[in-house]
Amino acid sequence: MKNNILRQITDIQVQADRLISEKANLEEIEQFSQYSQEIKTFLLNTVKDEFVKKYVLEIPDLDLDSPKNSSKAKSIIAIIIGGIGGSYYNEKRKIDEALDTLKDIRNKYASAEFMLKNYFN
Repeated sequence: MKNNILRQITDIQVQADRLISEKANLEEIEQFSQYSQEIKTFLLNTVKDEFVKKYVLEIPDLDLDSPKNSSKAKSIIAIIIGGIGGSYYNEKRKIDEALDTLKDIRNKYASAEFMLKNYFN
């Protein structure tokens, strides 16, 4: 079990790197988000160490429906562009924000991997 979860944590870091470098689309980011949630849930249900669990809880979730840097200016630009252009602008903004969050997720999993190697040994 310990080797499997450590392998998955390494895999999710590799996937995050790939998504970041290839400027992934929303569908790929959504799949990554689901995978990350599954790993987090497994860790929270399996690991008994409170310090490690608290750290796992700090791994951000990708919420593609609520932009983190929403502002009136961005909304106005989207309205002005309108139609297809506005839709493209909103999707691009979501992707850019998700890729920023992916960097944080990747780094958190790297730290969690180190802690879990110590936890399982």
